[in-house]
Amino acid sequence: MRRVIFATLTIGIFAMLVVAQTTTGRLAGNVSGPDGLIPGATVTITDNQTQQTRTTTSNETGAYAFERIPFGSYTVRVTSDGFKTYVANNVRVDANTEYTLNPVLELGDVSVEVTVEAGAELVNASNAELSTTVDKKQILDLPIDGRNPLSLLSLQAGVNATAGNHVNGQRTSSTNFTRDGVNVQDNFIRTGGFVQDRPSVDDTGEFTVVTQNAGADLGGGGTAQIQLVTPRGGSEFNGAAYIYNRNSEFAANDFGNNATGVERPFLNRNQFGGKVSGPFPFPGFGQGTPLFFEDKAFFFVNYERFLLVQQTPKTATTLLPQFHDGTFTYTDNGGVTQTVNVLTGAGMNGPIPAASGGVLGVNPIIQQRVLSRIPSSGNGVFTNGGLSQQFFFNQQNNDTRDAVTTRFDVDINDSNSVYFVYKYNKNADDRTDIDGTFNTVPVNTQGGPTQGYLLSWTTVLGSNFTNELRGAYNQSDPFFNEDPNFPTDFVLGGIPFTTNPQSNFQAQGRKTDQYTIQNNASYVWGNHTMRFGIDFNAQRIDSETNFNRVGSYNITGTANPNTPGLDPSLFPGGIDATQRGRADALRYFLGGVIGSGTIAAPFQGPELGPVLGSSQRQRFAYETYGLYFADQWKVSPELTLNLGVRWDYFSPLRNPDVVYLEPDLEGATSRDEIRQNLLDPTGQYVLIGTNAGEPGQFYKADFDNFGPVVSFAYSPIDRGGLVGAVFGDSGVLRGGFRIGYINDEYVRGPDNAAGGNVGLDLTGRALNPNDGSINLNCLLGTCPGYTLPTFTPPPISFATGNANAGNFFNTVFAVDPNLELQRNMQYNLGFSREIGYDTAVEFRYVGGRSTNMVRGFDFNQVLINENGFLTDFLNARENCRQALANQGLFLNSRRCTTAEMTTGLPVQPQLAGFIGLAGFLRDYVQQGIIGELALIYIINGFEGFGGSRFRRNQNAGVVDLLTNDGTYEYDAFQFEVRKRFSDGLQFQANYTYGKVITDIQSDGQARFDPFLDLDQPEIEFGRADFDRTHTVNINANYELPFGEGRPFFNEGGWVNAILGGWQLTSIVNISSGVPISIKDINGTLNRTGRSNRQGANSSLTTDQIRDLLGLFFQPDGTIYYIDPSVIGPNGSATNGNVEDTITDFPGQVFFRAQPGQTGNLGRNLISGPWYWNVDAGLIKNIRFGERYNIQLRAEAFNVVNNTNFFIGENSSIFDVDSTTFGQISAGSVYAPRIMQFAFRFEF
Repeated sequence: MRRVIFATLTIGIFAMLVVAQTTTGRLAGNVSGPDGLIPGATVTITDNQTQQTRTTTSNETGAYAFERIPFGSYTVRVTSDGFKTYVANNVRVDANTEYTLNPVLELGDVSVEVTVEAGAELVNASNAELSTTVDKKQILDLPIDGRNPLSLLSLQAGVNATAGNHVNGQRTSSTNFTRDGVNVQDNFIRTGGFVQDRPSVDDTGEFTVVTQNAGADLGGGGTAQIQLVTPRGGSEFNGAAYIYNRNSEFAANDFGNNATGVERPFLNRNQFGGKVSGPFPFPGFGQGTPLFFEDKAFFFVNYERFLLVQQTPKTATTLLPQFHDGTFTYTDNGGVTQTVNVLTGAGMNGPIPAASGGVLGVNPIIQQRVLSRIPSSGNGVFTNGGLSQQFFFNQQNNDTRDAVTTRFDVDINDSNSVYFVYKYNKNADDRTDIDGTFNTVPVNTQGGPTQGYLLSWTTVLGSNFTNELRGAYNQSDPFFNEDPNFPTDFVLGGIPFTTNPQSNFQAQGRKTDQYTIQNNASYVWGNHTMRFGIDFNAQRIDSETNFNRVGSYNITGTANPNTPGLDPSLFPGGIDATQRGRADALRYFLGGVIGSGTIAAPFQGPELGPVLGSSQRQRFAYETYGLYFADQWKVSPELTLNLGVRWDYFSPLRNPDVVYLEPDLEGATSRDEIRQNLLDPTGQYVLIGTNAGEPGQFYKADFDNFGPVVSFAYSPIDRGGLVGAVFGDSGVLRGGFRIGYINDEYVRGPDNAAGGNVGLDLTGRALNPNDGSINLNCLLGTCPGYTLPTFTPPPISFATGNANAGNFFNTVFAVDPNLELQRNMQYNLGFSREIGYDTAVEFRYVGGRSTNMVRGFDFNQVLINENGFLTDFLNARENCRQALANQGLFLNSRRCTTAEMTTGLPVQPQLAGFIGLAGFLRDYVQQGIIGELALIYIINGFEGFGGSRFRRNQNAGVVDLLTNDGTYEYDAFQFEVRKRFSDGLQFQANYTYGKVITDIQSDGQARFDPFLDLDQPEIEFGRADFDRTHTVNINANYELPFGEGRPFFNEGGWVNAILGGWQLTSIVNISSGVPISIKDINGTLNRTGRSNRQGANSSLTTDQIRDLLGLFFQPDGTIYYIDPSVIGPNGSATNGNVEDTITDFPGQVFFRAQPGQTGNLGRNLISGPWYWNVDAGLIKNIRFGERYNIQLRAEAFNVVNNTNFFIGENSSIFDVDSTTFGQISAGSVYAPRIMQFAFRFEF
């Protein structure tokens, strides 16, 4: 009820307020003359696209402003008695940005015009927001592989081409993607920044990138903002028809393929379509109006088809036809080749006894569903003792996409305008990763439409108030489809000797619906421009999986006590165990002997419980509210202050069907109370919502998300002396501070957490009618149906969950009931100024911090110290050392006996008794892997040790909590040069020197990231996986100065036809390498599953290690990224040596961590190879008359075909025990040179 009341009050109170995301811009400034500011001047702007005009007058301080005007190019006219008319042409106002134009009027007759060419604004003189607009010319002209304009995001300072959509040191979930002000990204999985809108260069008018210190009007769960806008029509008809082609014929082969002699994979991609825009007749209403207005309505329409034709090489295995009847050939114990029939017993020493199933025939269902559908021969090596052969083939891997984008604008009158946008995408993507059959055309595809509707209404009331109301609906249905002919009765599992010709994948996917209401307003009062508003979004997500919805029957094996194998005495000449195993497997398979059968019974809610053969559905719902107020105060012509505050509220995530479990926290709220509760072995699971107090709710409401936004822009008028030298005519000093709130996997993190608590879903099993066990012995087609076990409704004790887990290692995973939105602080200080030639430079410091990032804890870390286990472990290890001939090295070179390990220093009986059970357990002792050995104790039920335990909660394996505890710090220096398009050249270049330090290196969507050791949280700190120390981004667009109207060869005719219209474009990205750790991932302190980032030991300093790095090419083709002199004979950095100080070979400098310890090397202390890439385009424009143009394009990506070696984030390339330590695979490279060709007809 409180939520309903709150929502009602919010909407009611703020019904006339504004939202954040908008596609309009602002034009403002001060009118002055020789004697100072001029009040009462008339300022008129004309939209160059539609010829619509708006007029205002400057106030008593000479200030004027036009709020919420459509993005585009404008002509500004300023008149005042006694002054010449000031005209500024091509003033470009970008979406959600402010253009500052300060006209200086000259004394004279008003009929005399003084005209200036304005262009795009180069220097932001209004606020501290770091934003760049990628304009239409850049989008259309720069080389973009795949025509997705978001590829140009990597042109901005603070963004790296090799690090994905990370902006200024933040995780990818902190970036919002909008089209026309409405969120268009995947809000189920935000990590990675997938934009389901699928923008194209021809359906995008421009996009604005806000990388830092966005205004209070921007939020919605993101601090970085990517704002796409749909093109709009104008008073003239314009359009284009185009086709872009990329194919393997003109591409280079990559380094790895060349090294191994593999040809280029086939690829042919076409993207073609067209667009048209212009005016359309709008009916008049009322007396005195024309039947149709010709200048009030405008449209834009774009259609594009994406058609990728390619193949993927696949490897399958087929059972050869001569064995389909049960014939089996083997080599007997005397080396003689024998042939028998494992179904009929022909050729055997006697009949197959009834206990083993007697005589069998080929099961008709096996014949129909498998044998009749597999190839009769292969084309590769023979496998399974000659029964099978590998089959290599190419599988179609096409991707087809159709997209339609439309926009309609109507200027109803001088005060009211509306526009409507409709965006539709539908794709059919072959999923070769799912279809693992023999199909040359995959039966599994991914499809589903994405569509969005938006309607916006803008009202101008007088000269100082503007309001914009917007409503939108976005829907996406990215489903992974099963085989259209998928069986409805059962599927087969456990098929040996051949690839299953039936794809057993069962459909899964999700449907997302987003409902948006926004209302935007601006009010100008004197020197204050106030903006305020509300942004409401309702998210509805329906996730569905169908794993084992259709039950499966599995071919049996000899481990099934009810299906004994063939006795070895039946085989003439005797048979070894391997060949006998093949004979049994062939008999079971061909005869259709089934050993088990299962079907899913997902929980469908408290009322229905588990339902046999139903779909697993998880529905989620939440709403977001964004309220803000901002005041831009022109304190003086020199100083502008921006003061604002934003409140973001995300309603608690809800699961309406209540199909999750959570640990019962019994009212615990503090971290310590929750920890104690979770570690209580007598705890229990309850239905989700119990801890939050509302059924289905994951956590409680978080109301206190207020974020101040403060910034200034200072540009002194008195520019004499040093001030003049520094600031020039346009210099601006600006800085600001902002707190924002981030949707940091608001759905996926809690979904992953609660999904780990099992106990609601059941598995139906086929039971043996003879003994009631799950071990069947039936022939396919005659097997019993499925029986559900008794369902125990919640509460379910931890003890019951642990017993049902089958390995004494159950999951207890809680979501903090007080989980908060991540709070992010941003700040920057910079200076920018124009330097002439339509060029500006900017220097700035950029910083960011957060101390409550979403992360996970595992409170049930294995215990090795307080129970005395570490002492005994070290004693046993030392006893083993004393028993070996070479005590200094190779502690694992010979497996010690139990007696050797327990003789000498005292060892408790519990350790001696356990390690005596299996030799590999003693290997763990010798190798120092104590954490993993403790886990083996646990999962085998050996819980007690010396009167204590290996875990605090013995009725759980992992005891996890998703909460707010992560920290990051980002500091960067950024320098940028930008030149707006003039004299045929547009240019932008930036350099970022930055560092991201965090205790959560990864950017995984689950947001778990547990500690290696809860007692040493400081060892988690290091560079983020996406940190790049140095980044250089450059883009340029140059129209060559040749041909008609150009400085050189200024002629028409054939001279212009040959030399004119040429254009060069380029993108350059240079980056330092991926952060890398030198690791020992063995469980020497905690279990191995928590040790993936554990540092190794080294005798070198960090600088000395960095000196060892580089590319080292060996004669055998091996490539190292470290001096091979530090690598042992077996290819590892330790050569098997488990000591931490004594070297085993000359040059050894890396060592294993020791039992109970972690290494001395920190996280991500070195970097991978540098990356540099140059993309280039060559464009030829051929004009026909004034309106028509043919454009021919050739674009090369990685034009110089530079081999950039790729090392993945959190790579194990430097795992000290790996026998490929430091090696880079020849195939681990970024893309080689790719060519794209295009033809465009434009008018």
